[in-house]
Amino acid sequence: MKIIIKDGEPIRIYHHPVEVQVLPKDKIVRTFNEDGSLLEEFNLVDKEIRFDEDIDSNQCEIIVTLHVKKQ
Repeated sequence: MKIIIKDGEPIRIYHHPVEVQVLPKDKIVRTFNEDGSLLEEFNLVDKEIRFDEDIDSNQCEIIVTLHVKKQ
């Protein structure tokens, strides 16, 4: 799994869902440090989910792209 946070250009890429929290009703994206403390908070603009399939290796990766604006 790959979670890409973008503000035009990619800001950061995460591979563990516990590092990113999406609050769709409040339109907020929060990122966290390894110790669980809050790192950054963004305004959620849009989100997209896609599957990146590699037929040769018979693997598929889920890619979540979160389009944000800095608060």
